[in-house]
Amino acid sequence: MDADPTADRATKRESKLTFGGLMYIAVTVFLAIGAVNSQNNLLFWLFGVAIATIFVSGLISGNALMRTRLHAKALHEVHAGQRVHLHYTITNQSRFFPLFACLVSEYSRSVTKRGVLLPASVVHIAPNSSGNCVGSFVPAHRGRYVLRDIRLSTRFPFGLLQKSLVFDQPRPLLVLPHPLRLRTDLLRNAKTQGDESIRRSMHGGQSNEFWGLREYRPGDPRRRIAWKQSAKRDALVVVEHAESFSMRIWLVIIEPEAGDDAQQVHAERAIAIAGSIFEHHAKKSVPIGLWYPQRDVRFDPHSGRAHAGRVLRMLATLDLEDEPLAYTPVPTRTRDRVLLIQRGIRTDQLVNAARVIDTSRPDQWLIDTKSLPEALGGRS
Repeated sequence: MDADPTADRATKRESKLTFGGLMYIAVTVFLAIGAVNSQNNLLFWLFGVAIATIFVSGLISGNALMRTRLHAKALHEVHAGQRVHLHYTITNQSRFFPLFACLVSEYSRSVTKRGVLLPASVVHIAPNSSGNCVGSFVPAHRGRYVLRDIRLSTRFPFGLLQKSLVFDQPRPLLVLPHPLRLRTDLLRNAKTQGDESIRRSMHGGQSNEFWGLREYRPGDPRRRIAWKQSAKRDALVVVEHAESFSMRIWLVIIEPEAGDDAQQVHAERAIAIAGSIFEHHAKKSVPIGLWYPQRDVRFDPHSGRAHAGRVLRMLATLDLEDEPLAYTPVPTRTRDRVLLIQRGIRTDQLVNAARVIDTSRPDQWLIDTKSLPEALGGRS
């Protein structure tokens, strides 16, 4: 589908006097009064130059903006506290008037309140040409953002008038939880890199560890035939491997009670801790699951980047303003390990945790407590 050609056009035009412009007009008025009262030719000349300057200021900047187009590129997901670059392409379709000294900024107030925006700037775009510029946005909180309104403004040539164009180009942005520098021993109860327990049983399995030999049966793959042993026995035998299974880890999040003054902060800390664990172990073969019953979130233990990505996106979109649900026990198996993330170290009988991560003690789970983001209760 072709893009809408009108999408890059401005939806609103604005023009206003700057503070310097107001002072300039005040001086111009005094010149007019002085020229009329004194009938001095020099003052009349100065008054005429002042009026011409105002006229030229509006003419030059206005004509260049009349045929200006702007296109903003789509945004990719980013972690809270990390910088996302805002790329803009500005096209000057005017045949004669160049574009000078432009500032490109996001105009959405709902976005500016939730992060730090740095505008982009353009020094010069010649007639019938395009230019690129880059701004930045640092979101302070996780969640869904929509950057919609873009303002392109200029005060060229004299700084007396500010003329602006407003473009409506909605761009969704998914902000993942804060990445934390966690201590490496948080999962010390679970082995890493292929944590497998070999089960010695009466039948083989699919692991790489040798278990024994057995007679060939129709349907066995040829690659499993032990040709050397078959030659010695004068009968086909195949290699049998031991059965294996992986130890699984459950991350269980329990929110503080509703009367807790710092409920929001500790819930956000728990979400950031869980997300950082998933991201850190995405490349490893440890199956990790998430149990967050108060928000109706369940991810069975799996490994890999795709699984970690699904969990992070779900955590990014959680709305803590909704009423929390009742707690239900985590569906563990015999060898499953449970890491409980909550405020305090007291555990409920419904949770048999191998370890408790206390959200109120950053020194126990952060490498450096100074790295705790301000949005999670850290010091600025």
